[in-house]
Amino acid sequence: MSWFEGLLVRLKGGHHLRRVSPEKARSLGSKAWRPSLGQVGEKILLAGGATLLALVLLGLGALARPREWCALAALLTLACMGLAAYLRDFRPEALRSLARLVGLSAAILLPVVVLFLSDQTLGGVDLAWLPISFVSLILALAWGRALALEAVVVAGVLLAAYLALHDRLAGPELSGLVVALGGGVTAALAAKSVKRRADLFRIGVLIGCIQAALSAGFVLMLPEAPGLGELADLLRVLLVGVVVGLLVSGLLPMVEAFLDVTTDISLLELGNMHSSPLLRKLLIEAAGTFHHSYVVGLLAEGAAEAIGGDALLARVGALYHDVGKLNKPEYFAENSPNARDRHKNLAPEMSMLIISAHTRDGVELGRYYGLPRALLDFMVEHHGTSCIEYFYQQALTLRGEDQVSEGSFRYSGRRPQSKEAAIVMVADAAEAIARQMTDPSIGRLQEMVHRVAMKRLMDNQFSECALTLAELEAIERAIVRVLSGIHHTRPTFSKGKPNPLDLSRSPAEVVEGEEDGEAQPTRPRRSGGRRTKKGPDRKAGNVSSGGNPE
Repeated sequence: MSWFEGLLVRLKGGHHLRRVSPEKARSLGSKAWRPSLGQVGEKILLAGGATLLALVLLGLGALARPREWCALAALLTLACMGLAAYLRDFRPEALRSLARLVGLSAAILLPVVVLFLSDQTLGGVDLAWLPISFVSLILALAWGRALALEAVVVAGVLLAAYLALHDRLAGPELSGLVVALGGGVTAALAAKSVKRRADLFRIGVLIGCIQAALSAGFVLMLPEAPGLGELADLLRVLLVGVVVGLLVSGLLPMVEAFLDVTTDISLLELGNMHSSPLLRKLLIEAAGTFHHSYVVGLLAEGAAEAIGGDALLARVGALYHDVGKLNKPEYFAENSPNARDRHKNLAPEMSMLIISAHTRDGVELGRYYGLPRALLDFMVEHHGTSCIEYFYQQALTLRGEDQVSEGSFRYSGRRPQSKEAAIVMVADAAEAIARQMTDPSIGRLQEMVHRVAMKRLMDNQFSECALTLAELEAIERAIVRVLSGIHHTRPTFSKGKPNPLDLSRSPAEVVEGEEDGEAQPTRPRRSGGRRTKKGPDRKAGNVSSGGNPE
């Protein structure tokens, strides 16, 4: 288009644009990645039921006129909608299943239910005894400290609304609410790195101390001097925190099963190779796969730390990702040197079925041994829907492109849904290829890992896990760093006369080296006052025949 035509277009207010269909424009539009949430209708009904329960708990005994009930219902509905939108955008793991949504709703409403029931049956109770710290610690272990703090805030707002509607938001009621909320905040902040059950007891002691300190502050603010009754209350508040730590430690397996989550404590127990029967079985029956999985775990742990992911989950998931090979370990190269010969007698399609079945077999084995879903996901997702290139190329060579479909040589699993599963996907392939490299230098390792990552990126294997290019680059660097440490080189002994400490040389090489070294002349030595001549044949014979030369 000439400059004159362009000027006319500008004067008319138009622009010279390439025609693009609306459907393609929508598909190319930039949208923030958001995980898909199933069972939307059921979850909406559940949220409505929780809102109705909160309405009854807050309004019963405090509201009388219909317009007051309508106003409270409208406020609670708006609050529920806002909370749902917040969880969808920032805490989608809490909405992944109905069980999780039920657990979160129960955790938020439990303090209000306890307060309501105590008012109806006992005529009231000290608000410092409310189970806010118990709820906060459970949520912190299950979904992280951020969600636990947010749940404490929501529960605190509901409790304050309950007290305000019943004209009790003053005096000891207010101080008790502050003490309970302080315990909840302490529980969330203290659950930073809980690796053992003993840590839960220490967190419980800390909760009790903080609550006792807050309660003591309110007691000292009273005009009268504290007495034995106040000291007894402080001791009871301290014991409440200790009891919370012990209860969470004992109820943790039930909580994990109910909320469909796996805590770090359970992951450490599952990653213990001495106590896990499935890992012991893998070590005994498929030692090559076990060693491969162990190295992949090291790679995945370092890569997850590099991007701020769950390093423990990545390592333990990598340990279990290939347990499905236990069904036919002899068909995998790391377990049997004759695996390639076995596949030579099979059609490429049959070999593909045997290799690809280890993802499904792993899920069945994992369910039989009671593994949590967080680990079963690694078995399904660590290959995604990638193509088994080796047998696909064999089929192309035998039958040609017209008779072979690439889709029939792809894994039937699903693409990685988490960054940790994507890390294991890259680490799995990188470790297998690095094991085959004759010269695994840092430059070659960098090139290999980058090609592995880019190949899976272009195959859309990372399209469902919100992995960014910057994170993928950090994953590559971390994997190369660990691989270069594993495949490092050591200084060797100098050539020539063999060193007795050089155990890397075979006995035949030692003999050959000594024979080559005898070409150098040596000075004669004295023995028994007589001059003796050096006999090269005698020396060689002593070494080669064990001191019995012929």
